[in-house]
Amino acid sequence: MVKPLSVYKASAGSGKTFTLATEYIRLLVEDPQSYRNILAVTFTNKATEEMKMRILSQLYGIAHQLPDSENYLKAIQEKTGFEARFISERAGMALTNLLHNYNYFRVETIDTFFQSVLRNMARELDLTTNLRIGLNDYQVEELAVDQLIADLSTTDLLLQWILKYIMENISDDKSWNVISQIKSFGRTIFSDSYKAVRDEMEKKMGEKGFFEDYTRRLREIRQLAEDRMKEIGESFFDALESEGLTIDDLAYGKTGLCGFFQKLRQGIFDESIVGKRVTDSIGDPTKWYKKTHPRRELIHSLADSILGDILRYAVEERPKQWKLYKSADLTLRHLNQLRLLGNIERKVHDLNESANRFLLSDTQQLLHSLIGESDSPFIFEKIGTQLEHVMIDEFQDTSTVQWQNFRVLLAEAMSHENTSNLIVGDVKQSIYRWRSGDWRLLNDIESQFSPQQVETHPLTVNRRSERRIIEFNNAFFHHAAQLEYQTQAELSPAEADQLRKAYADVEQQIPENKTEEGFVDITLLPAEEYQEQVLSHMADIIGELISQGIEQHNIAILVRTNALIPIIANYFQQQMPEVSIVSDEAFRLDASSTVCLLINALRLLTHPDDQLTKAAIVKTWQYDILRNSTTDNELLLANRNLDVLLPEEFIGHFAELLSLPFYELVERLYSIFRLNTIKGQGAYLCAFYDQLTDFVNENTTDINTFLSEWDENISSKTIQSDETNGIRLISIHKSKGLEFEHVICPFCDWQLEKTGNVLWCQPSEVPFSDLPIAPIDYSQKQMMGTIYEADYLHEHLQNTVDNLNLLYVAFTRACRSLYVIGKRGTKNSRSTLIEQCLPLISNDLSSSTLEGIEDEKTELHFIYGTSTFKAPQQDLFSQPSINPFLQPSAPVNVEVETFGRKVDFRQSNRSKVFAEGDDEENLQRRNYIQTGSILHEVFSTIRTASDIPDALQRLQFEGVLYDENITAERITTMLKKRLEDERVRNWFSPHWELFNECTILSIENGEMKERRPDRVMTDGQEWIVVDFKFGAPKPEYHEQVHEYMQLLASMGHQNIKGYLWYVYSNKIEEV
Repeated sequence: MVKPLSVYKASAGSGKTFTLATEYIRLLVEDPQSYRNILAVTFTNKATEEMKMRILSQLYGIAHQLPDSENYLKAIQEKTGFEARFISERAGMALTNLLHNYNYFRVETIDTFFQSVLRNMARELDLTTNLRIGLNDYQVEELAVDQLIADLSTTDLLLQWILKYIMENISDDKSWNVISQIKSFGRTIFSDSYKAVRDEMEKKMGEKGFFEDYTRRLREIRQLAEDRMKEIGESFFDALESEGLTIDDLAYGKTGLCGFFQKLRQGIFDESIVGKRVTDSIGDPTKWYKKTHPRRELIHSLADSILGDILRYAVEERPKQWKLYKSADLTLRHLNQLRLLGNIERKVHDLNESANRFLLSDTQQLLHSLIGESDSPFIFEKIGTQLEHVMIDEFQDTSTVQWQNFRVLLAEAMSHENTSNLIVGDVKQSIYRWRSGDWRLLNDIESQFSPQQVETHPLTVNRRSERRIIEFNNAFFHHAAQLEYQTQAELSPAEADQLRKAYADVEQQIPENKTEEGFVDITLLPAEEYQEQVLSHMADIIGELISQGIEQHNIAILVRTNALIPIIANYFQQQMPEVSIVSDEAFRLDASSTVCLLINALRLLTHPDDQLTKAAIVKTWQYDILRNSTTDNELLLANRNLDVLLPEEFIGHFAELLSLPFYELVERLYSIFRLNTIKGQGAYLCAFYDQLTDFVNENTTDINTFLSEWDENISSKTIQSDETNGIRLISIHKSKGLEFEHVICPFCDWQLEKTGNVLWCQPSEVPFSDLPIAPIDYSQKQMMGTIYEADYLHEHLQNTVDNLNLLYVAFTRACRSLYVIGKRGTKNSRSTLIEQCLPLISNDLSSSTLEGIEDEKTELHFIYGTSTFKAPQQDLFSQPSINPFLQPSAPVNVEVETFGRKVDFRQSNRSKVFAEGDDEENLQRRNYIQTGSILHEVFSTIRTASDIPDALQRLQFEGVLYDENITAERITTMLKKRLEDERVRNWFSPHWELFNECTILSIENGEMKERRPDRVMTDGQEWIVVDFKFGAPKPEYHEQVHEYMQLLASMGHQNIKGYLWYVYSNKIEEV
């Protein structure tokens, strides 16, 4: 009997996407109409796109029996028992159905699915149908805090709370400026932990006097515990002094037992004060005195009676009182901030309501509150179709609330006949816990269903990596997981069992066809000059790979944090400029010179005295647009007034520009600065205009508000790019799901845990449990021995798994070689585990080498495999796939154009014709002048002859070609005739780098002069200046072109030629 739910635990490189796509296609082959009843969810838009294309391409391939779909066809034959011909026919039918009903092709992100449910329930939830979804929780929260502070009055209770918070900060020697602390802490309103108890918390905080009473009781507990231990310390010295003894009479004086009791008397009683001399003295009076002490018998007697009793009691009582003291202290620490959360949340709600916005992060909790404990999935009826098959990808990244919502839907689907449901994931690749992902859900998935409902399938064959890499990873993660388990088991055996279960299937099988290839190189460097050593070593690795013919796009550098990306990129830019580094940071909007010029122009409009901003605009305008080769110093020395170096349409019209609507202002700036002349900026501009449109639609169109939003959020937005012509520099998190031929993991020494982070805990003991949830500063030293010890142990396990998973994801991205660079002799860093594992791995892998293990001051170097890489075998008879869904995408160069706003009213000039008469002579003269103007416009906007149709189309769009006597066809015919001339055809060929109507600036008699030749071209060897003329020849035309040539020569250019082209007569004169 086929069970309704299949769980695939898919290790890295084991064919997860193949399995999902095959299962989806199987359902379509069995019933080509079933696509309407299938829901497949994953966690990123990129994964969704990949899955859709995989399904469509393989349906096409199976339908047309293409060789690159043979594996899918065989897999479906095995699953269904159908003949190949029948499967092909059904695949064709399913593909047609999907393409004609694409809206029902529900392969989407989990957020997209739940948003569709939410929108379909807008009426029930009292939400508007045009609700906007907000993604930036933190931005809204910060604005809410700012408005709360701005709206405070002297009688507000909230003001009293904040003032009290400030005073407590001052008394603790902390900053009095608490606004940033409140904003940081306020972000917790978006966490699932807080949302789960939000209503209960609001109820408690709303009870009159609860907060003050709760705070008072905790302070009393803290004070009583401290006083009790002080009393015990005092009682010891009272007993000692009553017998005429002093501290010096006991063994070791202040560093022995007396030191222990002195600290108690001072109110210090954490675990660190109980040393070996204290524990050794319990029950052994001989440890209390020196053998030569004259009153040793008295001391022995006291140690065996009253003093010994006090010591035993103190040692027993200390952890009890410490638990009370520290638990109260930790709970009190954030209480003042905690009672502000309700106010912040209400203000966030008000802001969202006024902006007709719903935060994406609220979706899951809202739907969960609607579902409740009911098994009836009434809300899912709102999606407009009955789901019979549910597939969940990357299940290890699912949050608890998401699973609670999805489980209802899954249970409903599993109740149908012939249902087929799928869960796919890998606990070892769970690295998104900071987005509420909970790997324990997949770890314990079998316990969620009865054995008759679920069947687990491990995918253990690694088809991605070469044999040596698989063998190394098998050995490394076996030992790493075992070492981590042993450490965890000492603290909490129950938590440690979760880790052991998560890595129970870490060993992967190797396909038989894998040869003895693959290379692993682990280097742990000494701490001295560590960063410089890592960068240098990485450069050596890359240099060696490139020397073997490895193309740069086959190399990837994976880092733990984004902060390392600019450090590495800058190093290679300076030390190895021949190496191209590709990273998401390079595709940020603030990396675009065009976008930055627009932003700087807006800044200057609102702050006209900002000379630094003005200088930045001058630099872009002069060098990137006007192509001025003058150095910065020469330019600024020659022009102390920067205004003369900027376009007059901008610098002299601030008031006019500021009067424009905001969006139109940006477009006007784009035209003024001729930003279309900076090539390769189209993608940045499209993304920027998208952000600009969103801002205008959602906010008041104020320049300063937009600039603030740019600084805080928009500037860091990235454009989507498939640029691969270089080494990929990427974070480990973003590398998940990807693979690379050669992987380098530098700086593999990150700290495992950060103390000070706020951890939300549920107090389990009275009176602490009167508060449903408490924010506690995460720290082993602080939390162990308190009522929050279990919370610490749980979080510690989570951090352990997170960091081990990060290594697993990084190491398993490699196909042919893996290089790891870390630091020797570290404590509590990722390099510590690597250093512990290497000797064990070296014993397992007999052909590996490990050097430098004896001397910790030298580098530790592990090698497995050979570093000589064979070039990939080229199949001379292989043909590119004819599958249209598998064709490589070709980049499209986007050029952004802005057209000047035309006046709506346009006079036809009929009155002029009437006044002058419509004789043929006047008509010819008018047509002659108009045609000349149009030709000049065409020539000034095209680069090559192939641009002519687009230029004429634009003129038609602008209404320039409206006269029946001057048509696009007539202009095209004339231009074709002129381009028959070999010299003209050469000028408009792609051979030249072109400067069309670019301004040349010069200083004459202390004044700035502008010259604008029609067309300037260069191929690096010679320069050509062409001026277009449409009238009779004149001597001053020669002088004009000669002046252009002299200006180019003064700029340092050589081999310059100048021409006058009389277009109507097609006469060309060399100057």
